[in-house]
Amino acid sequence: MIIYLNNKWLKYALHRVLLCICLISSNVYATTVPWQQTDFIIDSFFEIALGFEYRQVRQEVRKWTKPVRIYVEHQVGESSLHDLLLNAHIKDLVDITGLDIRRVSSAKKANIRYFFTSQKKLPALVQRVSGKKSLKFLQSSVCMATMRTNNSGKISSAVVYIAVDQARMHSKLLSCIVEELTQVLGLPRDSDKVYPSIFNDRSTDDLLTGLDIILLKLLYDPQVRVGMGTAQLRPLLRKILRQWRTQGLIKQAALQSRSLTLCQYMAC
Repeated sequence: MIIYLNNKWLKYALHRVLLCICLISSNVYATTVPWQQTDFIIDSFFEIALGFEYRQVRQEVRKWTKPVRIYVEHQVGESSLHDLLLNAHIKDLVDITGLDIRRVSSAKKANIRYFFTSQKKLPALVQRVSGKKSLKFLQSSVCMATMRTNNSGKISSAVVYIAVDQARMHSKLLSCIVEELTQVLGLPRDSDKVYPSIFNDRSTDDLLTGLDIILLKLLYDPQVRVGMGTAQLRPLLRKILRQWRTQGLIKQAALQSRSLTLCQYMAC
């Protein structure tokens, strides 16, 4: 049914009603996106950045303060595909964090070693590279990462292991490539409390979400320093997020997550 309005006052009234409906709808939508709320972001940062996946550590910021150099070793086939995906993710991380991250041609030049291997080779590889104590963290993992920090919280080195055959079997190859390298930048913990996020094992996300992008940006904001704890961080993060909200950067993160370099190969 089509209604023609000739009365200008009726048109005006209808316009005001429609405007109010739009404003109410936008406010309802805003309240239904919890990850964009300041407290949720801060709590998520504490959960992912200050915790640790495998052991109890001091609740403090850990991050890279020097260039990151990655050496990749292929122990299985399809190296060109794995390189393509990893290189795309490295580019995204550089764009988000501003870190100097590059691949190198020698393990001696690297502070991150990245292995594409198989489930069969994984235990012996982990024991050789990370030490026998790290074997207990394998369990049924299809991908795993370890990192070392100094006493101040500066990350000095890391290792990433991808068991390609198992990752493919569980449809986790892409999420493993993305999650493990992101975690060794200083977001080392998984948590079901953080959603939507690649750090949530129950999530179906394979690529960085808007929340993940915000967490990375917070971690590598120059005002956030290694060794900071929750007491120092809470007012600082609140101030940063207030500025970002005014600038529209939090909402932009959701759009940025759909324009990642890896989206060229995925249906984002």
